[in-house]
Amino acid sequence: MITSDQYNIFLNSIVSELEGNWVLIGGSLLAVLNAESRATSDIDLCSIDELNNEKRISLMKLAEKAGLSIESINPAADFFLKQIPNWKNSIVLFQSGQKGNLFRPSLELYISLKMKRGTDTDIQDCVSFLKWHLKNNISFDANHLKKALLESASENKKFLEILKNLN
Repeated sequence: MITSDQYNIFLNSIVSELEGNWVLIGGSLLAVLNAESRATSDIDLCSIDELNNEKRISLMKLAEKAGLSIESINPAADFFLKQIPNWKNSIVLFQSGQKGNLFRPSLELYISLKMKRGTDTDIQDCVSFLKWHLKNNISFDANHLKKALLESASENKKFLEILKNLN
């Protein structure tokens, strides 16, 4: 499992040593935020721009430097993020550095990402991120979220668990 120190070293080195803008999603975001998170063994990190081979290798070197295996960088996250229309309009600056920026998804985008699969772990991650928003008084579009969750609950009743925490 990835430690808090490893996350910090890795993410700080990304914004200070690697050109570009990045989005941190998934369970790894929750771990960094200390949002009632579960332990994770990978980092769901997406490049806002195209991730060329040179940048991918640099990312792997930074992972090794932080004491992580190169396999801990999850390329599947990018696939899921970029399937959501207008996702760039739903990211929030999280950390800024000399060479790059790190963003996180809005609550609405995060839940949209997790709704694709809708596993028990995905649902718990959504509840944890929602609680983090509420605890930190971070605004979100509750009406839009309720509507999306109610629509999704017709296909997967698990989404009602998130809705219970919204009220």
